Amino acid sequence: MERNRLFNILLLLLEEKKTTAPELARRFEVSVRTIYRDIDRLSAAGIPVYTSTGKHGGIHLMDNYVMDKSLLSEEEQNEILLGLYSVSAIPHLNGNRMLTRLTTLFDHKLDWIEFEHSPWGSVPDQEMNRFHLVKQAIFARQLLAFHYIDSNGLASEQTALPVKLIFKNHTWYFKGWRPPDLNTDQAETFDTFKIKRITHLHVVSGRDSSLSTIPPSEEDQEMVHKPPAIEVLFSSTVAYRVRDLLDPSAIREEVDGKLYVSMELVEDERLYSFLLSFGGDVSVLQPAHVRHELLRRHRRAVEHLLADDTDC
Repeated sequence: MERNRLFNILLLLLEEKKTTAPELARRFEVSVRTIYRDIDRLSAAGIPVYTSTGKHGGIHLMDNYVMDKSLLSEEEQNEILLGLYSVSAIPHLNGNRMLTRLTTLFDHKLDWIEFEHSPWGSVPDQEMNRFHLVKQAIFARQLLAFHYIDSNGLASEQTALPVKLIFKNHTWYFKGWRPPDLNTDQAETFDTFKIKRITHLHVVSGRDSSLSTIPPSEEDQEMVHKPPAIEVLFSSTVAYRVRDLLDPSAIREEVDGKLYVSMELVEDERLYSFLLSFGGDVSVLQPAHVRHELLRRHRRAVEHLLADDTDC
């Protein structure tokens, strides 16, 4: 508590330049004597804080003092600013105000790194509103109801208590508990929803949720959601894409330059869209039904293209 108060006093002095002991005592709900002891501790730590008497007296910091002269090393400042630069580059989150403030306090900025915003950095207002509603529901422990389209294109009406936001592959998801279904005796489940696929989102008013606000452990999630392994072989011509998109530990380079990959992916439309994007440069080794389904989709695509091509 004392350390927090000392740091907050320093931040206040950096921002307001001057204050008084009674004002600090009122803000932090301590005695004036305690404030003077805090000032002595700051001074002993090498921070140029001093007091003056008279009509315009008070507690001051030496002119042009910046935080990097005492509390944080240059490496620590760079790490803080790097984190805030990263946050400012993520859609929906705005770290610019804090970034500007700390850059001024530290009296230097990062000039060795540059962030380019996501190509879809111009986020539609509706999506922005959904993101903020989910965020507020997490803080307030509120149930949300919404219309959802899953990765297989199936539409449904859902109710969930969000507990965590996740930024992955340039888009936002939330994880949350779905209430038990009394009609089917299904217990509560912990699921992931892509915010882009949500519409008609609203808070379920007048309903107090008894659902947990703690996500299940990673071990429990793996037991429930762990998909079977899919073994594939990529040609060397798409090796750059494979290494960009997949876990390096799952990739094994063969003698002929092809890449063998064993990956655990849920069998849904996302999986087949991913595999189809490699055209003839990917072969599914196992399981056989995934290989057959991929072949069926390739044949259907060829038939569709041939039917549209009047020159053939």
